[in-house]
Amino acid sequence: MNKKLINLSMAAVLLGGPAIGYSATLNTFSPDGILQNFTGFDWHSNGGGWVQGFDLTGANNAGDSDTFTLTYQAFAGVINTTSPTNNLFVASPGPETGTYEVTTFQQITQTAVCQNDGCTSIQITTNSGTWEIFLDSNPDANQATGTGFLDGTSILSGTWDSGFSTFSATGAIPGPDVLGTGGGFLFGTVTNTNSTYINPALVGTQFQASLQFPGQSAPEYTRPTAFNGVATGADTASSFVIQTDGSQGFTAAEVPEPGILALMGIGLLGFAFTGRRRT
Repeated sequence: MNKKLINLSMAAVLLGGPAIGYSATLNTFSPDGILQNFTGFDWHSNGGGWVQGFDLTGANNAGDSDTFTLTYQAFAGVINTTSPTNNLFVASPGPETGTYEVTTFQQITQTAVCQNDGCTSIQITTNSGTWEIFLDSNPDANQATGTGFLDGTSILSGTWDSGFSTFSATGAIPGPDVLGTGGGFLFGTVTNTNSTYINPALVGTQFQASLQFPGQSAPEYTRPTAFNGVATGADTASSFVIQTDGSQGFTAAEVPEPGILALMGIGLLGFAFTGRRRT
């Protein structure tokens, strides 16, 4: 490749490319204080996912599809930070000690596509959705009753933009009586940051999250009887609750200081002149 083109490519990457990422801080307003190098949450495996409007049946053929909704609620098992989080309250089956908790409530619209006749292998794509994260100084999240997940202070929220996952089942319908595993990745955007708790603001930054359906049973999983006050009712083939495990990682995006940009520019000029002499 022409050295001048190489130099122009380097300039585009360093000066006009994506902003450099930095970690943020999270103020818990608890004995843990301000958590340094905060990069996200690992939601506890005792999370619940409520699938509604899932109409694929075992009679469907490869290529058949259906759009459904997934509602997800969970509490943080781990805060990703370099600071100690001794006071993080992790609900049952966690230690249930601490002075604050972090919870999330999310709603996602997805499309499932049968990958084979009989639909035992399914590919799931994310169409859209919303998510919100709460910090609560009065830990009360209860997965069994499905309460206490939205009564804290909202510290982060945003949208789900895309994603993909797969699900394999032992039967034709991945409903309540069909064991299976699945999981994948989702991509979203932060649309609101509570600057009282998180700095710098993460608004506009994009992130990646994981979502898994290991199918764990008690005591690692407690089936919720409600989501945000709405009763789930008995599981059916089209509406059922499954154990769901997820995580979300965040990175603050900042543009380098002008001085750093200037040094980058000088360095690039040096590369350019060197390339010109050698041409």
